[in-house]
Amino acid sequence: MHKITIILFFLFCCCVLDAQKPVVLKSEGEKAFSDHRWAEALDKLTQYQQLKPGDLAVLSKIGQSAYQLHLPDQAKQYLTYVTIQGKSNDPLDWFYLARTQHGLLEWEQAIESYKQFLRRTGPGYSLRENAKDNILRCVSGIKSINNDEIALIENLGNKINTQEDEFAPLPSINHNDRIYFSSNRSSAVGGKRNNEGFEDNNTGHYCSDMYFSQRQTTGWDAPQPFSSLQNTSRDEVALDFTSNGKVLHYFRGFTLYAGEIFTDTSGLKDEYVSVPKPFEGAINAFDGDQAPFYCNDSVVLFASRRTGGYGGLDLWASRRFNGIWATAINLGPEINSNYDETTPFLAPDGITLYFSSNKPQGIGGFDIWKSTFLLDLRQWTTPVTMGIGINSPGDDSWLRLSTDGATASFASNRLVDNLGGYDLYAAYFKEPVNMPAQRMAFAMFEQVKTIENEDKMPEISLAALYYSSDRDVLSDDNNAILKTAIGMAKKFPEVKLMVTVHSDESGPLKFDLYACIKKAEIVGKSLVMGGVQPDRILLRSAGSGFPIARNFLNGSINTIGQTLNKRIEIAPVVMSGNLPMDFKLERPVVNELMAAGGTGRLDEQYNGLIYRVEMAVARQVLTSDALGLFTDLLIESDYGVGEYHYLAGAERTLAAIGTIKKDVIAAGFTTASIVAYINGVRINRAEAVGLIKKYPDLAAYIRG
Repeated sequence: MHKITIILFFLFCCCVLDAQKPVVLKSEGEKAFSDHRWAEALDKLTQYQQLKPGDLAVLSKIGQSAYQLHLPDQAKQYLTYVTIQGKSNDPLDWFYLARTQHGLLEWEQAIESYKQFLRRTGPGYSLRENAKDNILRCVSGIKSINNDEIALIENLGNKINTQEDEFAPLPSINHNDRIYFSSNRSSAVGGKRNNEGFEDNNTGHYCSDMYFSQRQTTGWDAPQPFSSLQNTSRDEVALDFTSNGKVLHYFRGFTLYAGEIFTDTSGLKDEYVSVPKPFEGAINAFDGDQAPFYCNDSVVLFASRRTGGYGGLDLWASRRFNGIWATAINLGPEINSNYDETTPFLAPDGITLYFSSNKPQGIGGFDIWKSTFLLDLRQWTTPVTMGIGINSPGDDSWLRLSTDGATASFASNRLVDNLGGYDLYAAYFKEPVNMPAQRMAFAMFEQVKTIENEDKMPEISLAALYYSSDRDVLSDDNNAILKTAIGMAKKFPEVKLMVTVHSDESGPLKFDLYACIKKAEIVGKSLVMGGVQPDRILLRSAGSGFPIARNFLNGSINTIGQTLNKRIEIAPVVMSGNLPMDFKLERPVVNELMAAGGTGRLDEQYNGLIYRVEMAVARQVLTSDALGLFTDLLIESDYGVGEYHYLAGAERTLAAIGTIKKDVIAAGFTTASIVAYINGVRINRAEAVGLIKKYPDLAAYIRG
């Protein structure tokens, strides 16, 4: 009887455990899924599905996990069932089905699945814009050709690649069969860590370490990590070699997007073991400058979101003259877009640039593009894609040519022929790229050198725009002038554009001022549509207060003078006052009889230090007749903000503007304040601190 009881109790426990097992599998699988532990999620949820088949939410997570693990056939099987047979209402199922079809080069099917995703989501859904861009990429994919005739593409295999990320391949300069790279594989120094650098075995990640591998006759050796002096508990990325391979530049940071760049000198055996020194140059890795490529010991290209670009990450360049790194220059609109451009590589010929961009004209996320610098025209050719093979529907980046030009290495997280995450790949060119024997002086920077060594600057002139009403502000003639202004802004990203609108005395001053600022907004919108960043546009209404010609002559209306005064001027401004070009604003020539000195007076106010009284900040027209009590009235606005700063007075000293401020307050503008300008650019008190030596009067302004 006792034995029977034990047996029954054992059977009961087994039944209870069996009944609990699916629940435990589902719970653990869903937790792993939410933590992005895809392999564990796939294992647990697949076991649950075998025990409790038909749960659409579980099938969806299995499909998405398979996609993340680069198992496209399995992902497609589950996601197709969920979306079509299961009629899932979750838009993410359609999105990941589209991503899977996209990764398999099934362009038309992917387009339809992206559209199904868009139909199930509303404005503001986080992935809508990405889906729209991906539809364009699929259209590009339909038109693209495979580059099999150009190069053979090979995954470097499971001795190099893992289920984690391998990226930033760097062929050795001194050893043709050696490659350096970075990886966040599980053997990384420091274990799993969060973004603050603390150990976190639950939701942390492995930081990237630096490795190298040697290629033998039978393939690549197992990678060897750098020493513990280089690999730490932070992220390290090998960037580039200089000084004929004897100096290694590498990145270190708590994340891959903010840290420091170090230089390290090798020993006799090409091993880097010395105490590294910080790189002193034009790159600020703490502020997000990234992916530098050292063309030689005196030229560096890199990606950055710094101001003055065209949106997202742009490519910039700096050159060292006499031991000093020059201010970085933007590579311009032929290379950069309002998307991200990154991981540049300039071939030793000095004119062939390879880089990655996620603009939707490609076929994937980041595609690898190629452009050539035309020496005679001093500009880049329109970039062309490297074609399917080197590029994929995934992210392809970090392309580097070998020293002999026969091969290239790059990183990709493509869905097919991938072990997981980013893998390293080789492209074997059927006709080697023509490569000089040694790295040479880079031709694209000869223009920079010329500007550094000669006093002559480029000459740019810009005509005024004329109007009779709002309808002809954007006339054909004016649009042609605006195109010139846009080209100037793109060529010189360090300047801002000041748009100043003048009028005749066609109505009360308060309405003339407001009508002019609205016209300035029309011009500002056209500049933005042409590619000028909004924060580089300053709008200013001068109204009828600064005429270039008399509106009335001998007691009668002077129609010619009124026509000349109804004018819009666009000019570059920088706080330093030192423009990077010889700029000329083309104005009408007015004879002595008709001339008025208003425009010249306004020009003088934009040289050096000027104080003004900010009477009020409004979003509508100010109808107070008290405006007419003051001179030098202006409205200023930053494009897109919609706030109008009403200003009065223009004085060189704080004492003089203080008197005007008292009068403004007495006229009813009780919130009036004093603002300072340097060469037409408004400054705050913090900026004024650095200018006291040149403008001592600012000391009193800083004290308030």
